[in-house]
Amino acid sequence: MSEIPADLSGKLNKLGFTNYEARTYLGLLRNNPATGYEISHQADVPRSVIYTILRKLEAMGIIISIHEKPRRYIPLSPKQLIALLESDFSKRLSSLRDDLFNFNNKPETEGFWNIRGYESLMELCTSLIKEARETIYISAWKREIEQLEKPLWAAKKRGVKIVAFSFTEIDQNLGDVFAYGVDEDKLAKFWDRKIIMVTDSKDLVMGSSNMDDEQQAIWTQNRAVLTIALNYIILDITLYGQRKKVDVSETVMKLMTEKVDHLDQLIEETDRNNNSN
Repeated sequence: MSEIPADLSGKLNKLGFTNYEARTYLGLLRNNPATGYEISHQADVPRSVIYTILRKLEAMGIIISIHEKPRRYIPLSPKQLIALLESDFSKRLSSLRDDLFNFNNKPETEGFWNIRGYESLMELCTSLIKEARETIYISAWKREIEQLEKPLWAAKKRGVKIVAFSFTEIDQNLGDVFAYGVDEDKLAKFWDRKIIMVTDSKDLVMGSSNMDDEQQAIWTQNRAVLTIALNYIILDITLYGQRKKVDVSETVMKLMTEKVDHLDQLIEETDRNNNSN
């Protein structure tokens, strides 16, 4: 009997495998093809349940049976298993999304969500970048831009307009980039890291980007706060143009249009509320 790593089995448990199912797949992965008796022995799964588990895994498409006398089993390769799980999860998530949207037909709220910890911040930014379809406006430091570089490039390739500002040095090819190129370590001695990111003119992430578990940022769709955040980016790019004697008018006008659009929406919402009272 070969030892099955508990941490690896545990990761499969978190994806919906029972303990015996995980051990059966891993045992079979290590030694195949194998009979039910052999799998039971090498994976330490009781013979009384091994065939039930094998039938279930075969029905799920995770293992395949070959031969008849005796029947032997082979597993999907790790690459094939990951592809199967990703496809299944994507289908379930899509179905859940549709059902939830149909269940909750109320308008989206414009609340605030606190994001605690650097890892959570980067995961949220990555998710919003992947969902972006039109625009991404971001002000951040080199480290954070590099952390988000892969999804940013993917967004650019699918036609998303990217405007990036930084006091540090960042990749000039990401989009409309305005960067001073200040050394990151020197800047950190007197200035706290921060990030401001607006995607598709509806989602804003803003706050500290220090690499610790206690740092906090916010995520919101609040129109007023989103407009203020755009103002910061507009101001930084405008000052960049003045200091570097660079024409930034085209980018600033684009950002100003977004700002005015939000202002128009706020005025319309106010008028509707006043008229309804």
